[in-house]
Amino acid sequence: MTYLIDTSALVRIIRRQAAPHRFEQVERGLVAICEPVLTEALTLAEAARYQRVEEGLLASYPWVLVPDDVWDMVRAARRELATHSQHQGLSVADYLVMATAMRHGLTVLHEDGDFETAARLLPHFRQERLTASPPGTDTS
Repeated sequence: MTYLIDTSALVRIIRRQAAPHRFEQVERGLVAICEPVLTEALTLAEAARYQRVEEGLLASYPWVLVPDDVWDMVRAARRELATHSQHQGLSVADYLVMATAMRHGLTVLHEDGDFETAARLLPHFRQERLTASPPGTDTS
C-alpha cells in the first residue's frame, strides 16, 4: 500500500476521470481508504444503493484505521499551519485523512490544492495529485 485516497480523488476514480495508471494502482491494492473518506463518499450515494456502494468501496480498497491519537496529530498540524495563516483551507475530514496518512507512512492521493499547501509547511506530510503524471513520464 502506498496511498491513502481522499474523497476528491475517489470521486474522480469512481467517475472514471483518472489516468489508466491510477486504476492499475487501485487494482494492485496500492490505494487505501479510511473512515472519513468512506463517510464523505457515502453521502453521495443514493439511499437505495447505499449498502452496495459501501460494500463495493470496502472490497476495492484496503482499509486503514484512523489512529487513536488522531486529534493530537490534527491539533499539532492545525497549529503549525496557523503559524503560516494556512489553517483554514482543510476540512475536518481533510485533517483526519492527513493525520491518518502521516501515522501510517502513506501519501495522500487527492485533487485538492489545500493538501499541497499543507505539504509545503508540514515536512512529514506526503501528498500527490491524482492528475500527476506517473514517474518517468515526460510532461514537456
